[in-house]
Amino acid sequence: MPPFAKREIKRSFIKLLNERPISQITVKEIVEDCGVNRNSFYYHFQDIPSLLEEICKEVTDKVLGSMPDNCTIEDRILTVLKIFVDNKKAVYHVYSSGGKQFYEQYFLRICEYVTRSYIGSREYSSYISGEDREYIVSFLKSVMYGQMIDWFSHDMSYDIMAHAKRLCEMFAGTITAVCSKIRSSNELVTIPGSEAV
Repeated sequence: MPPFAKREIKRSFIKLLNERPISQITVKEIVEDCGVNRNSFYYHFQDIPSLLEEICKEVTDKVLGSMPDNCTIEDRILTVLKIFVDNKKAVYHVYSSGGKQFYEQYFLRICEYVTRSYIGSREYSSYISGEDREYIVSFLKSVMYGQMIDWFSHDMSYDIMAHAKRLCEMFAGTITAVCSKIRSSNELVTIPGSEAV
């Protein structure tokens, strides 16, 4: 099979996905659009869902791999959101036509990575316990994931980038404050026969 066939199949699929729901796209339309034969499609992909899964995995890996350790939580969140915003029609066409669970799985993975890598890259992560770090990661991941689901449930009608920027401004310093609080409580000394002081 020509080495470019797989790339062109993906390109045509994304183009069609920006035009209409995934349920209205056929293998025949994809191969006609990109100029390869049907056998080429089935050589590379089992079906349309497997094509979608590979594209999402590639995009996810690209997003996750492009984030330097020293970038802020805001930078990380906005980098992820930009991918969704830039492909808004395609995302909507998958999400609204039965792909809700599929996208949520990938987005949850991204939220996990963004929050875990951010916390792990900060100085304060060295003075909080692994258990407390997991609580923080779980909380932040859930907040980020919840905001994205809210955007989906509102048909992506509001500016999620502006929304995220404002929330980051409002909660700036919160993670540091929480970790400082944890550190202070961990430094309390227990005197035999007395309460912790």
